[in-house]
Amino acid sequence: MSKKKFVTWMAGAIISLIVAIAFPTLISVPVTAQAAPPTPQFTTTVTSPSATASLSVYAASSLLEVLTDLENAYNNSTSTPKINFTNSLDSSGILLQNINYAPNETAGIPDVFISAATSQMNTLQTAGKLASGWPQNIARNRLVLIKPNTFNAPAPKGSTAITNFSTLVNNSSSRTGIRGIVIGNPTSAPVGEYARQLLTNTSSSCGAGTYNTLLNRPVPNKLYFASNARNVLRAVETKNLDGNIIDAGIVYATDKQVSTLSSQVGSSAPSSCLSTPIVYPEAVLKRTRRSTSANAFANFLINNQAARNTLTNRGFLLP
Repeated sequence: MSKKKFVTWMAGAIISLIVAIAFPTLISVPVTAQAAPPTPQFTTTVTSPSATASLSVYAASSLLEVLTDLENAYNNSTSTPKINFTNSLDSSGILLQNINYAPNETAGIPDVFISAATSQMNTLQTAGKLASGWPQNIARNRLVLIKPNTFNAPAPKGSTAITNFSTLVNNSSSRTGIRGIVIGNPTSAPVGEYARQLLTNTSSSCGAGTYNTLLNRPVPNKLYFASNARNVLRAVETKNLDGNIIDAGIVYATDKQVSTLSSQVGSSAPSSCLSTPIVYPEAVLKRTRRSTSANAFANFLINNQAARNTLTNRGFLLP
């Protein structure tokens, strides 16, 4: 055998040996399936006896009551087609996870998404998942500080000092202090991200820069996270979150309006306290198989006076 042929034969043998060794490893590497996201916490339906279409709507939990009002207003208007609605509500971050879940994408779910911040909508827009012409804002909101109608016994010393966003940290050595402050989880719930912006702001009319203090102290004055706006409200109403005593919380003004709490603490947070405005963008998803009805409903929320009246009646601000 010539030297050239021998080198060629040896090279081929080495390549074959490498493939033989590596092949079992290559075929044994598992394909990681996409993990299922948390199921949205709230599900509601609105039906019409004359409905000729159905829509799936994902919406921020703070829209729980007003979304039903808006869908009934749509079906009671001259708008067509009439629609049966299936609504899934939770934090905008959890809804985004559900939108990006492959089985939902394949099924064309949802048709319409209404978030409580631009962040999640921008993610979908960047990924090319929104229909042409969307998103558009339908409403605005405000933050308010709330506390229970009565405190757990014994009441925290100095509890009457909870008067505004800058009084949530209790530094007095002579009293127990505030036991728990609840906000939404900033990583997934816009109401929590807005609260973080507020408490990070160093202005005395805002949070006086108390976010890190509240977050990092063990007890008292500990900051706790709830999964969405309605769970923040529930924690203050029940004075409990996962076994922790809650003495105050930060929610949307519209959540306070539907609560059992007798009054909010002080006034709404100035918009200047936040680095991003509290807005509710909506969009028709490109995946929808019901484009006509999805656009009819989404446009109704923007252009119809009945929709605007419905939003303001529930305490929302118009965009």
